[in-house]
Amino acid sequence: MGEVLFCSQNELGRCENLMAVWDAYDGPKTFRHGQDNMRSAERDGFSVVVCDALPAFIEGKHRCKSINIGHGINGTKLYGTDEKWKPWFDLSAAQQTDYFVTSSVANIPIAARQFGIPESHVLPLGFPRTDAYFRNGMVFETFKGRRMKRMYLYAPTFRYDDDGWIPNIIWGKVDQLLDDDEVLVVKRHYYTGAPLAHGKSFEHIVEVPPSEPSETYLRNCDVLLTDYSSMLVDAYLLGKPVVLACDDMRTYLDKRGMYHEYPDFYSSLWLGVEGHEELLVDVLRNAAANGMNETARTCVETLAGACDGHSAERVCDLIRSIA
Repeated sequence: MGEVLFCSQNELGRCENLMAVWDAYDGPKTFRHGQDNMRSAERDGFSVVVCDALPAFIEGKHRCKSINIGHGINGTKLYGTDEKWKPWFDLSAAQQTDYFVTSSVANIPIAARQFGIPESHVLPLGFPRTDAYFRNGMVFETFKGRRMKRMYLYAPTFRYDDDGWIPNIIWGKVDQLLDDDEVLVVKRHYYTGAPLAHGKSFEHIVEVPPSEPSETYLRNCDVLLTDYSSMLVDAYLLGKPVVLACDDMRTYLDKRGMYHEYPDFYSSLWLGVEGHEELLVDVLRNAAANGMNETARTCVETLAGACDGHSAERVCDLIRSIA
């Protein structure tokens, strides 16, 4: 069995898809940071290269096989119609992909169109980073010495304009609206430098470093508040309701596009949150009380039907079959 190269553009701690396979794979293997390391994989003698970021062109590719573990939870992010997405990456590199791993049968034609490869090369093996969601975990119960009844997680994508962060939530107002047994955890996108929630005197809001793994907070929250992030499917896999912040919806959709009708396909709970802090808190509380609804269940079945806690095993089987 030949040696396998694992590479990712993201920092090692955020390579959930890749590291899940790395930990499960028992053959000879090497990790190199940055997908540009794919370029010399053939020359360096690797039999397989596995990447969980956008692929780089493999020079002189002949014997070396390549596997791409999607880009976002559904293998194509939630957004980026083919015409708007393809200019972002090297299509010749994408077309070299021998196998593209996606999270559901429904995403096969989308991934095939994006990468310019036959649908037979797109395999709905599920996403390894979701395997941990099917195991038991610790529960976040206290904050500042108080036992918590509810925990809300705010985890947005990276959005910024000349006027600042989008949306501009008045955190002090949200803090005053939350009860003593509620906490809101803010986890900004790792591209975002400065904290989203400024202020050290909050009683019910805590901001955690973006470098920390999301799983702990997703597992323990009652509701996820996000926008266009593929993290919403992770939340659904954990049985958590999702509220969408849609303040810049029209601008964002015009620029990026979405594969399904946004926001209704992804969640029936959505609103423009800027200037509506009272409504936001009410919606979060109602979502926590009522749990996931039929819209959420349909969404996760469509986007992540192959995620069942055994994705890494299936990807490892694929690697062994071609190494």
